[in-house]
Amino acid sequence: MSEYPPSSRLSVAGPCGRAELLEWDWPSMLDFVRREEALMVEMSLPPASADASACFPEIDGDRRCFMGTLFVRWPGVQVAGRSEGGLIRVVRCVFEGERARGLLALQPSPSLPLLQALLSIQNETLRGLMRMLQRELSNMRERSEQAVAALLELVAIEVERVIRREAEAGTTARLAPWQFRRIRERLAEGGAAPTVAELATLCGISVRHLHRQFHALTGRTVADYIETTRIEQAKTLLGQREQPIKAIAVACGFTRANSFTRAFRRHTGLTPLAFRQAAGSQTYAQSTL
Repeated sequence: MSEYPPSSRLSVAGPCGRAELLEWDWPSMLDFVRREEALMVEMSLPPASADASACFPEIDGDRRCFMGTLFVRWPGVQVAGRSEGGLIRVVRCVFEGERARGLLALQPSPSLPLLQALLSIQNETLRGLMRMLQRELSNMRERSEQAVAALLELVAIEVERVIRREAEAGTTARLAPWQFRRIRERLAEGGAAPTVAELATLCGISVRHLHRQFHALTGRTVADYIETTRIEQAKTLLGQREQPIKAIAVACGFTRANSFTRAFRRHTGLTPLAFRQAAGSQTYAQSTL
C-alpha cells in the first residue's frame, strides 16, 4: 500500500525484530497488492478494525479467502486484497535476522492452504500478546524497551506454534462428505448465520476438529465459507429484484444492513444496490440481443 503511507508510525526495535503502531486514512474501498520483504504479524485495532478478502495471484488468483483482523504475511509471496477503508490502526511485529529465518524454516515452501489459514488466525493467546504489545507501545511515559523485546519474543514463540499447527492440520483427516453436506444444508436454510459450535455439533466433532478438517477439505476457514455462501445467496436474490435490500440482508443472516453492505463490498467490490443495478442492466442488454 505504498500509495497510502501511514499518517503516523511508532517503532521500537528489539533483538529479534521490531514492533510498530501504524495508522492510515484509506479511501472508502481499497484494492491492494503487496509483497513483503520480512515476516510480519499484524492485528487491526478498534474502533475501526477492518476485515478484508484476499488471494495469492501467483499461486491461485481465483481463490479468494477471508482476511481477518489477526494475520501473518509471508515474505516474498504476493497478496492481492480488498478492504473497507477509513481510519485503520494496526499493531505489527516485523521479524528479522536469525529469529525470522528460524520461523520461515518451519515451512520453506508454504502451501496455499497454509497461507490462507495464516490470513485469518483464530488464536486468543496470540491476540492477547498483540494487545499487550499495543498497550506497551502506547505507554509514552513508562514504555520499556525490555518489555517490548520480551513481548516480541513471546509473539514469535506463539507464531511458531500457529505455523506448526496449521501445517499439521493440512495432513489431518478431511471432513466427511456427509458432514460437509450437513453444513451446506444448514447454510441453505437462511436466517441467522450458524456459529462454528453449532456446525461442529451437526458434524459430531469438536470445534477444533471442525476447523482443521474443514480447512483440510476446502482450503478455507469455516468463517470464510459461511460468509462467502451468504454473499452468493445475496447475489442470487439481488438479481431477482423482488425483495428490498434490507430484507435480503436479513434472509442471508445479516442482522444489520451496514454489516451486509461491508461484507458484500469486500467480496465483490460493489454495494448491494450497485450490484443489483449492474445485474439489471446486463439482463436488459441480453433481452435486446
